[in-house]
Amino acid sequence: MNLADRERVDGTRVTIGRRVRTRNGRVRVSRVYTAEYRDLDGSQACESLGTTSKSRARREAIEIQQRLERGLDRPSETNIHIHELTERYLASVEARDVAPKTIWKYRSDCRKLKEFCADAGITLARRLTEDDLFRYRQQLVNHGYAPKTVQGAVVLAQQVFKWGWRRKLLREYQLAGVSLSKARPRPQPCFTSEQADKLIAAATGEEKAAFALMAYAGLRIGEVEQLRWEDLHRAGGELTMIHIRREGSRGVTKDKDDRFVPIHPKVAEQLSSPRRTGPVFRTVSERQLLKRLKELCATCKFRDPTQYKLHSFRHHFASLCANHQVAYRKALAWLGHSSSEMLDLYYHLHDDDSHQAMQALADSTQVRLKNGDSDAGVEDHLRTTGQSTIEKLSQVLEFQELTDCLAEGTERAGFEPADGCPSPVFKTGAFSHSATSPIDCKITRYI
Repeated sequence: MNLADRERVDGTRVTIGRRVRTRNGRVRVSRVYTAEYRDLDGSQACESLGTTSKSRARREAIEIQQRLERGLDRPSETNIHIHELTERYLASVEARDVAPKTIWKYRSDCRKLKEFCADAGITLARRLTEDDLFRYRQQLVNHGYAPKTVQGAVVLAQQVFKWGWRRKLLREYQLAGVSLSKARPRPQPCFTSEQADKLIAAATGEEKAAFALMAYAGLRIGEVEQLRWEDLHRAGGELTMIHIRREGSRGVTKDKDDRFVPIHPKVAEQLSSPRRTGPVFRTVSERQLLKRLKELCATCKFRDPTQYKLHSFRHHFASLCANHQVAYRKALAWLGHSSSEMLDLYYHLHDDDSHQAMQALADSTQVRLKNGDSDAGVEDHLRTTGQSTIEKLSQVLEFQELTDCLAEGTERAGFEPADGCPSPVFKTGAFSHSATSPIDCKITRYI
């Protein structure tokens, strides 16, 4: 609050002053004093003191402080029931136009919470403590729920009570001190490229194209179901790009943003005769396609065929991008993720890929030993292309800036940069998996 003649009254936590208001560009200062302070719940409060006398305002401020110390300003206990609190929270969530699937999950978690409270004899919301929350968590674990399901249910319980506190339905937020460790997700099944190709070959009709789009474009099943021929872009008579913009009951993607994915040859092969308009798939549905997937996994004699899901194709695509050194930013854009943390969860290193990487490492080690040192192999490779190491590096903008900077510098006793000469800044590989790009390593080595 904007107060003129602000003054913190000695011995209190109350500030007094005359309120300043701006109306139609004109500033007006009230003659009456106002008190500003924090109530017992920590919320900011203001109170008109009804006097133009500063000495009287100071006495009123002292009375407010005494009232606070006696607890007279503390609101009375609320007696809202657990059932009513959860129902009002769910009504608030539905008013925010949340996806139906999310509403269903929230209702399920709230039902678990109400069942626990009924078993524990907790009726009023203000009676639930931190210890009760941990007992609720243990009960979910004992019932065999997955770690991520348990974490989601407990976090939602915290949200419900925090929402009630903010809406003044609860006097205190008693669960504020609860700290929960992050649950580790269960290992998710992931197809190898060989398995994905076998499934596409064994599928029939529209199933082939649906599997190909999920395995080699990373589409979710909801995005496959709502894909239209207008979303497939063409250039020179060939399919080039997939515009992904629809999914689920709300007609938008999960992250609510459109994205574009280049068409893989194996996808283009299954969409070789496109129509002009309308949905790409007329008979594909999630339930039916999942049933067919499990049947085909059993037919192809995959180990534990019941473990695979339609989302396993998306895991395959993310792993395929990582194993072929696709830049992180590109993979994030293709998959529609906002952070690399989610992309890391999708990555799977299969045994064949792991053996190939180890063999490449072994071959590289043998070449370096044969050449006698670590840099000889790099130097020989560059000379075979007609360029020395220095010639190669001289074409890099950062290296040119560095050499110009060093050429203009004068001999000094210290190591600090000369005035006007910026310190060399080496850009890292922002889009790659490693923290430092090979060029940066070469620059650092040859300085």
